[in-house]
Amino acid sequence: MSEHNRLVHFGIGAFHRGHQAYYLHLLNQQLPEAERWYYTDVNLREETRAIPDALRKQNGRFHFKRIAPDGNADYIEITSIDRVEDASSNPSVIQTIFDDDKVKAITITVTEGGYYLTESDDLNLAHPEIVQDIEVVKSGSGQPKTLFGYLTLALLVRQKMVNGAITVATCDNLRDNGHRLKQAFGQFVEAAQLDELTQWISDNVTFPCSMVDRITPVPPKNLAEDVEREVGKKDLCPIMGEDFEQWVIETKFATDFPPLEQVGVTFTDKVQAFEETKIRILNGGHFGLSYIGALRGYQTYDENIRDDELNALLKQYHQNEVIPTIYEHPFDLENYRQVIVLRFSNTFIADSIERIAMDSISKFPQFILPTIKFNLERGYVPTAAMTLVSHWYCFLALYLNGKLQFNYKDPYLHIAEKWMQSPEPIKAFLADPDIWQGLNKRFPFFGEQLEEQIKQTLDGYQERYP
Repeated sequence: MSEHNRLVHFGIGAFHRGHQAYYLHLLNQQLPEAERWYYTDVNLREETRAIPDALRKQNGRFHFKRIAPDGNADYIEITSIDRVEDASSNPSVIQTIFDDDKVKAITITVTEGGYYLTESDDLNLAHPEIVQDIEVVKSGSGQPKTLFGYLTLALLVRQKMVNGAITVATCDNLRDNGHRLKQAFGQFVEAAQLDELTQWISDNVTFPCSMVDRITPVPPKNLAEDVEREVGKKDLCPIMGEDFEQWVIETKFATDFPPLEQVGVTFTDKVQAFEETKIRILNGGHFGLSYIGALRGYQTYDENIRDDELNALLKQYHQNEVIPTIYEHPFDLENYRQVIVLRFSNTFIADSIERIAMDSISKFPQFILPTIKFNLERGYVPTAAMTLVSHWYCFLALYLNGKLQFNYKDPYLHIAEKWMQSPEPIKAFLADPDIWQGLNKRFPFFGEQLEEQIKQTLDGYQERYP
């Protein structure tokens, strides 16, 4: 049994350590020792063991270099994680972690692809990793590979407890994330034929939606040296990030939850307005310009902002196409846009285009497609968005044809490979139902215009990528 109230986090990346763990650290600085909350962090995948191993050697402690756009930096030792476990090597550790009355909530950060959703927003029950995890759960033995498998093991433990109610809080960029996780997870549990667990979840588990924001790039190789020089301590796994942070979470908790409103977290019943604004202005802008930057040979995102042509394109996209189609304003959107551009320009963060550009096929329907859709529905042709999309397609085409050297990672790359193997790749791309979700059928003129623009964009890169 833990001494303090406790959160568990699935997946130990830089964003979690610079966001949820950071906020909990700030809160603990304000609370008496007896009222503090701590994290148990759990690694889920074999390929991500290096950071958990390093964190464990430091009892969960690490340094966070928090950098402003002017270069001023704070070096903060984060102390809110005091237990680190690796379920990828020992899934039985889930039993010991969750059989604890002091555990009140799980927070989760996964990529868009980590939800395994189909075009209809259902769980892809045919995916090999989902199929395998269903068998693991049904048989009661084996090693899960997905969030759904591990979450099921955790909730089976909680089901047996007298005080097992728990909050499952998603902390990622998926729209309506809590509701969508709840639906997909319910389908997983149903497929595993765990009827009693389904009813218990309905009565004892909540899935609040949230919006999270902070840029935490891959740390540079010299960050450990920088930290040791500044604070006089060795750190095997420091992180860095910008000096902007935001967390908006739905007030839907199954039991106690840390009073994070004391350190700036927004608790609300209307997460969607914050979420829509952030995803379409920040993530959409990140997504769109990253592929143009990659094609121009840029390495970090701030180079995009210093390119006058790309800066002007981003402003056009934001002011003419995104902001006019965000219909519920949680704050001043033009001011927010300017803050976003300032954050993008932070040369001291030097966020890599490689990091931002990954997983594009699952990101596009989340970050860009809604803006295109809303503009077409209001009778406005989104020319800036078309420019962004044409460069995205060009990036994928040149990469898959071996003409563009880039460390691109995407679990759904096989979808783009099918486009490129088609006799008419551009038409195959424009006809893909998962990407366009019927939009080109509703607005055929848009598809025709975009096809022509893609051809022109490809022609424009012929000399650079022969």
